[in-house]
Amino acid sequence: MEDNANTAVVLRYRDGSTARGAEAPEIDLARQAVLLPGSAEISFDDLKAVFFQKAPSAEPSDDSGHASIVSVEFDDGEIIRGRAYDYNPVASGFFLSPLEDPRISRIFVVSAAVVAIEVEKL
Repeated sequence: MEDNANTAVVLRYRDGSTARGAEAPEIDLARQAVLLPGSAEISFDDLKAVFFQKAPSAEPSDDSGHASIVSVEFDDGEIIRGRAYDYNPVASGFFLSPLEDPRISRIFVVSAAVVAIEVEKL
């Protein structure tokens, strides 16, 4: 995972709760867990998504190449549209760059929390 040490993150759990952190966690696909700084570990079974907020000084980037535009519907009814670069239907999760929230740089979506994905553009 890229270095996001100064990026604020929001962890959204499947039970509807939310936690915030100042440091980016490590996403461990092999263990299907998010590893928080300080050795805490959260199973993908408990998570909906991890939102990585943009740094206030971040420059806008054109990241539209080689991405699929998708709409992701979560099991709680929330729908997020964005660009997916590494979506694999059998993977435990994938990264999405949201189209409608300029404060969020990317979201790690836990596949188990998704009920539907519509591909709008390949």
